[in-house]
Amino acid sequence: MKKTASAPKPPSSPEFHEKLKESESRFQTLLKQLPVGVYRSTPEGRLVEANPTLLHMIGYTGAEMKRFDLKNLYSKKLDRKAFIQAMEKSPVAISEFRLRRKFGSAIWVRDYCRAVKRPGGALAYFDGILVDITREKKAEAKLEKTLRQLRNSNSERQEMIQRLESYSVTDELTGLYNRRGFFTITKEYLNLAVRKNIRMYLLYVDMDELKVINDTYGHHVGDEALRQLAQVLKSTFRSSDIKGRMGGDEFAIFPIDSTEEGVASATARLARNVAAFNESGPTPFKISISTGVSSFDPEHPSTMEDLLMIADKRMYEEKMSKRAGKSPHEGR
Repeated sequence: MKKTASAPKPPSSPEFHEKLKESESRFQTLLKQLPVGVYRSTPEGRLVEANPTLLHMIGYTGAEMKRFDLKNLYSKKLDRKAFIQAMEKSPVAISEFRLRRKFGSAIWVRDYCRAVKRPGGALAYFDGILVDITREKKAEAKLEKTLRQLRNSNSERQEMIQRLESYSVTDELTGLYNRRGFFTITKEYLNLAVRKNIRMYLLYVDMDELKVINDTYGHHVGDEALRQLAQVLKSTFRSSDIKGRMGGDEFAIFPIDSTEEGVASATARLARNVAAFNESGPTPFKISISTGVSSFDPEHPSTMEDLLMIADKRMYEEKMSKRAGKSPHEGR
């Protein structure tokens, strides 16, 4: 009678456990150094884990947050209710809301969240990333106030109004579309793609080590690095391609009338242009990027938020692969 092979036992050598320990240590170090808040929480409002950046954002210590009801952080109780409802409908969601810090001040955050469910379908916990967008929201509010004041003035100021309205969709630092402008323009193309049954693609670009540049040379040099990367993007892609800065060190390109091969070629060309910039040596810093691509299927339409989420995930996989010292495509 033929013996069936038993399942392989998991490795238990000291070397394996040492490598596992080192991997966990590297992961924890990464969490501590990330410039965004990272958390795990329960639907009931209990914080399970939080990195130092998140604790600094809201002003509490880890011990305080373990005893804290997260529902009390929300400036508007309805925001928490809307958040839970969104996570019950979709496994991933992006939302914006205000949080109250420990001593009463408020901050605006953008939440990139993923829901993990139990086998029966009930929510188990949330894993998410919080980005402080307070400055962005204040700038938007100031701009909208200025626009309202100008619209109430006489017709001689219409030229000024138009100039300010163009600023509302343009990133002042790089000259690319800002997040609002990018979403506004690409929304029309997604609708067109559905009507014409055209597959389209999104390229997500993240500048590596911007924090290192800021810490080493100052934020004014970090801003120059972002401007230089924006120039590389402009020279790499066609003028008809939609290019935007999503915030911080994140950029997105929505190529028009492109194919999967065309996007791959453009991504390779972008890598060469970044390398050429670094070799030219006009600045004290070097630019490094990580990229991710997602596709829009007109037969199964998705939102731009969904495309960004997928591309961002693939970009993060590439970034982690580079840090681990291997190609992002190994093992695929």
